[in-house]
Amino acid sequence: DLEIELTFIVRSDMLPPKCRETKGDNGYNMKVELTTNLTLMVKTGTYGEELDPLFGDVGSGPPDMLIGLNAGLFAYSSWSSVVSFCHHNPNIVAVFTDYNEHSGMNCASLGGGKTRESLSINPFRQPLALPVYCMNLPQFSNGFIYVFNEQELDE
Repeated sequence: DLEIELTFIVRSDMLPPKCRETKGDNGYNMKVELTTNLTLMVKTGTYGEELDPLFGDVGSGPPDMLIGLNAGLFAYSSWSSVVSFCHHNPNIVAVFTDYNEHSGMNCASLGGGKTRESLSINPFRQPLALPVYCMNLPQFSNGFIYVFNEQELDE
């Protein structure tokens, strides 16, 4: 039987106000068993600061895959422990998206040559460019995608 556990890590300040009210000493934790083999979990925190960078306190064990939407790995130092985790666990695939190509290229370069080569336009991006007046780069929500530890699937 295949069991799927989807764990979402959310910064505390990004929780809806109603959820902030129910936050305990250990942050906000929610677990919903949607079916017998599908569990959804929400946990507040930031990797490496409030949460174990080796994912010991998140979910039921190490992840099979990491996904970071509009992550900005290069812009936020809080992602450094996740990048380190990816380097030390080459069997775990990590997929990230970013707002612009320049940021995406810098982020992808943290993963080395193969990751840098994986940078491409995300076919599922927001279709309209975001107005950003401080720089002259096209910006799209989830506009660019790159993969750490890309793997081939056996058929």
